[in-house]
Amino acid sequence: MLEIGKTGEALPLALRPLVELLQQELAHANIALPGPQPTSISEFAHWYLEAVQRLEQFVASADAHAPMSRTEVELMCRCVMSAVDLREAIGLLSDYCAMLHPRAGQIRLTMVGENAVFQLDSLRRERSSAATLVDITGLFSFLQLLQWLGGAQFPLKQVRIGPLEREDLIPFLKLFRAPVLAGGDQYSLEFVATHLARPVVRTRAEFAEFFELFPCAVFHDPAHGLTQQVDALISAAVMQGRAIPSLEEVAATLERPPSTFRRQLQRAATSFRILRDNCLKAQAQRLLLRGDMSVEQIASRLGYSDASTFRRAFRNWCGVAPTRWSAGVSHSSSIATGVEGSTEAES
Repeated sequence: MLEIGKTGEALPLALRPLVELLQQELAHANIALPGPQPTSISEFAHWYLEAVQRLEQFVASADAHAPMSRTEVELMCRCVMSAVDLREAIGLLSDYCAMLHPRAGQIRLTMVGENAVFQLDSLRRERSSAATLVDITGLFSFLQLLQWLGGAQFPLKQVRIGPLEREDLIPFLKLFRAPVLAGGDQYSLEFVATHLARPVVRTRAEFAEFFELFPCAVFHDPAHGLTQQVDALISAAVMQGRAIPSLEEVAATLERPPSTFRRQLQRAATSFRILRDNCLKAQAQRLLLRGDMSVEQIASRLGYSDASTFRRAFRNWCGVAPTRWSAGVSHSSSIATGVEGSTEAES
């Protein structure tokens, strides 16, 4: 579980963009800042919590109703501690929010293949940059609650952060450590559905310390999870149609010198090239199965100079050409559902 750092620990560079975002939104809304810019993790947790609450009050006024009170949030958290597992906990969250309609928004859990999607609809009347930032914080709050209940952090497949296109995605990549997509209709967390069976392990004795600064005492970046962060950055670039980041660019984003970054990957028994290839393989398979892009378009999206180079790489990964692989998967799926599909020869 992510934990807050020691009281006097300096504020990591990764958190400064979040501070700047909130400062900009508060200034735009003519709301006073909670105090001077925080310089330590402890100061940040208190500052961020107060800033988000002030911004939430402002956003709620546009919706003509009050936001959830801190007491209501506490009761919600205590309620879900009675669940057997995370699936039941999400069901309780949904029921609790429904009782406070529309102030608490709406929560739904859906299944997409082997993945679970936790969806948050804030039921806003207006879509603004400030509202988006409040709702992203709300989504992150639910993630932290679920991870705390289960006693372990679990990786996300992707995160959707609402309807507004944002140029400042890097802070949220670091916040969620997953590919982050903006511009759609949803605020959602997607993860492997097996995590829904995680038992709720927390006790009443642990609650006070957890809730004191919930959800803002959980931003400390642990040493583990480096490979997940690399995968998230590369996957996000593919999903957003941006250039695949280099080792140096990823190291800079993760605030490590390239030499240190290489050594840390080596200690994890991997390398940037291995992580990059594994990620590109997974993204290639995802795009092929989606079925709306040609091999040439996929090659370009993944940063290959031409389709031939991509085909050679794909053969090395999977042993067959791209269209033969996707046709084989489609054929297997058709047989499994009792429908015979056709295959397309590799061009």
